[in-house]
Amino acid sequence: MFSRLLPFIFVLTISALPCLAQTQDAPPAQGSSPAATSASSNSAPVAQKKVWTNENLPEAKTGVSVFGDKRNKNYHMTPDPPADPAQIKKSLEKLQGQLDDVIKKLKTYKEFQDGEAVSKGERDLDKSYSRTPVDQQMVKLLEKKKDLETQIGDLVDDARKKGVDPGQLR
Repeated sequence: MFSRLLPFIFVLTISALPCLAQTQDAPPAQGSSPAATSASSNSAPVAQKKVWTNENLPEAKTGVSVFGDKRNKNYHMTPDPPADPAQIKKSLEKLQGQLDDVIKKLKTYKEFQDGEAVSKGERDLDKSYSRTPVDQQMVKLLEKKKDLETQIGDLVDDARKKGVDPGQLR
């Protein structure tokens, strides 16, 4: 029986703690002076907090950070320098070349899975043996293809945001 009431007793005890923690100061006696009441209290006087407004903000000694203030050098009011379309185009061409290589390898692996001949009698120096199954290699290549496409898309979006025309990237 007591075990069923235990959660309710716990909740009541927890909810009563804030009420017990709050104490009210007794009103000063009519015959006593304010100095006597402050001497009788054991707590130190609490200093009032300063409320800053826009009018007295320049009086602040701590240097309040204000956006747009010419004296504050932490905020750069000049926009970012314009993007270089030639550099972005060079990066896009590099990523597109990597993407083309991945697509070419994926096509070769797909042909291998379909049973077609992989080598055409030529000597391929970059070919080597791998113990990883073809389907797992294809999964890795598909992930790499997806990452490259994401990088290309992010680069194009970033260039567009910086004001580069799409025609300059072709």
